Amino acid sequence: MDSESDGFTAFFESHYPRVIAMLVAHRGFAEVIAQDAAAEAMTRLVQHWGKVQAPQAWVRTVAFRVACQLAGNQQAGLSERELVDRGSTQDLVAAELALVAGTAIAALPRRQQEVMTLTLVDMTPSEIAEVLGCTPAQARANLAHARRTLRSAIRMDREA
Repeated sequence: MDSESDGFTAFFESHYPRVIAMLVAHRGFAEVIAQDAAAEAMTRLVQHWGKVQAPQAWVRTVAFRVACQLAGNQQAGLSERELVDRGSTQDLVAAELALVAGTAIAALPRRQQEVMTLTLVDMTPSEIAEVLGCTPAQARANLAHARRTLRSAIRMDREA
């Protein structure tokens, strides 16, 4: 294998399960749709490997769009389903984050949900801005508001 294909292989092994976890746990897609969308996004990425400047953001964006198409542009609400089916994700870290943060994140306004979800899957404010079509400053501001709201919610839960 050459270094370019080694780079993609390492990226795939690291990010494929995380993309599935993001689609299932944070966006509400069925596991089979998430797997198909992640596989399709990775297939498209390998065709453009070396040309894509932010592959993590790119593959998540493509996977989300493919999942929307596969699901007929309808997502199940997080409140209507179990947050994470433990067998549906191979990435334990993402599953743990989803279990701990999923309910609190679901209570945030939509843009704050999106920013926090993408932050939890290791995206930077610049990458988030690229995915959401806003400025990095707007992404950071939404992230700050979301974190403040989550801290308050956690404090209230501890006091109760």
